[in-house]
Amino acid sequence: MKASLLLLFVFTAFGANGSVNYDLAPLDAPYSDHRPPQDDSEFNKSLGRSDVTANIGWQTPVRSQGYRGTCSIFSAIALLESRMRIRYGFTTDLDLSEQYLEYLSVRGRTTDGSNSWTNFNNIAQYGIPNEQTLPYDTRDWSKDTSLGKTRCGYLDRESTNYKSCLVVQRDPQNLFRNDNELLNQNSSLFDPEFVRARTEAAAFKNQYMRFQSYQYQMSNVSQIKQFLEAGYALTMGIPIYYGAWNHGAGSSEGIETNTEYWHQGLVGHPEPGSVDYQKSPKKAAGHSIVIVGYDDNLEVEVSVKMADGNMKTFRYKGVYFFKNSWGTTSFGKDFQIEGSPYPGYGMITQKYAHQHGTFYHLPL
Repeated sequence: MKASLLLLFVFTAFGANGSVNYDLAPLDAPYSDHRPPQDDSEFNKSLGRSDVTANIGWQTPVRSQGYRGTCSIFSAIALLESRMRIRYGFTTDLDLSEQYLEYLSVRGRTTDGSNSWTNFNNIAQYGIPNEQTLPYDTRDWSKDTSLGKTRCGYLDRESTNYKSCLVVQRDPQNLFRNDNELLNQNSSLFDPEFVRARTEAAAFKNQYMRFQSYQYQMSNVSQIKQFLEAGYALTMGIPIYYGAWNHGAGSSEGIETNTEYWHQGLVGHPEPGSVDYQKSPKKAAGHSIVIVGYDDNLEVEVSVKMADGNMKTFRYKGVYFFKNSWGTTSFGKDFQIEGSPYPGYGMITQKYAHQHGTFYHLPL
């Protein structure tokens, strides 16, 4: 399949009547685990395009991380769910707990943000319960400390434990407390929900977690495409360039965006010499997504504002298709593949992904 898409980055003002609420498209901390794949295109014997719709068919529904910077948690759980469907025959309604993985990966820290290798290690070590056992709370407790009064109020307000408790929404020390402590109704530590989740996660681990290795990173482009051709999704962590993503959080740095292409799920490339390339690093952030396919022949034509004020058009050949964690009503709400709608999905130029992204597989 070959197509040409013109992306025009035009500044859009956001207000009460705006169609985009970027607070509901939160970003992660600056992405530090930056290990792009080796470009071995000359040895690449890929098919030129994977069966992306078949791979999407193994995915569970697109979900929303709400107001929290938990994108890598959502990408890890989404990837785990798809692998569980492929390997063990679970149905599309499989729904595992992002809340529990966030607790495992971020407890003891005072800000959101993780990465695939940390998340995969925790899945292997502790397992994951069902969503209904430990439901995800979309609210950011660190911005409204009244929400954490019950679970965190007994902790010293100046302590790291208290600040971390607001981030992961329960005492970070609970993981190592015994059941009797957490089931004592007369104790401030009373947390039967966590006991149920921990017990269920351990049973899930014992029954299903059979990792073939603990080497997660994809080292070259051929390997990435071979996995996608075989029907296995991947995660990718990547530094955010606001103009390429059309993410309005960059407007404070003067980076222009277009809500139409945001809704179409189109992600371009931070071209050197552009406003985006120069200014996005001043407000560094990262994101993590699930890569579900690729098309080497799809062409994306992008008009970018350069630092000298002029608009310049660039053409990029090759994209990756991805599943996001910003819900289905904003980013990618109009995204389509060959005329079929896949709200909440998107596509990113291979140039951006290969230069800045780090790819991981779940060896389950």
